Amino acid sequence: MKLLYKETTGLIIGVYYNVYNGTGRNYPEYIYENAMVGDIRALHVPCQRQVEYQVFYKSSLVGLQRLDLFVASEVGVELKVVPALLPIHKAQAISYLKVIGKHVGLLFNFGSPEPEFERLYFDPRPPQNDLDAAIRALPEFPTSYLTPELTYDVIGGLFEVHTTLGPGFIHRIYANACYHELQLRGLDVRPQKAYQVIYRGRPVGEIKFGHLLVGGPVFVFPVAVQDINDIHINNLKDWMRVQDIPMGILANFYDTSLNPIVLRI
Repeated sequence: MKLLYKETTGLIIGVYYNVYNGTGRNYPEYIYENAMVGDIRALHVPCQRQVEYQVFYKSSLVGLQRLDLFVASEVGVELKVVPALLPIHKAQAISYLKVIGKHVGLLFNFGSPEPEFERLYFDPRPPQNDLDAAIRALPEFPTSYLTPELTYDVIGGLFEVHTTLGPGFIHRIYANACYHELQLRGLDVRPQKAYQVIYRGRPVGEIKFGHLLVGGPVFVFPVAVQDINDIHINNLKDWMRVQDIPMGILANFYDTSLNPIVLRI
């Protein structure tokens, strides 16, 4: 099977090896980006950098995303400076290909002890999600808080957003997409822009945080963080108590799989 844009991707890979071999391993990402752009343009190949694209979720604009490099109007390129490429890095790069509407991408790592890269192909066919199995794997929801129908709609909506967008975007994009998806499901959903940090029962300051109030009895907290421990869950529970919301659902869209966490007070 013939590779798409074989000549262009081969040229970019050659530039990657030159830059990798000509630089150290611990520079900021923009150093490698500058070097690659210079070499690619020196070969008289068009190369755009940090181009901003609109991210749509089911025809609704939910945010903006930047692509490291876009070469010859054909190939999306993402750069990393990490000890080793992980599946999440590949998944993120494919998410960006969706945004720009292209099939072929390259993912390069400048932080590994040896050159490391992935040639990516975006298949526009959506993956299949076993929603019933995902919900069965969650802790049991108290029936006094959420009806089975509301549970299915909320959790189903979160999985639909993750499947459609994929990982790799900032949390605000996921919050906007979740809002639109839950609206499409006919739910009463209201966006929230901040929560109060509660200390010894009193508010001590406001934190900007995009979350959703769904149907009155539940908060939905969409996040996109590498380490879920960075989210102060006890602070979220304190805010739920102040607002008299008995249940929350914390959904981290950073990873390749979605594992919602049920918060109760």
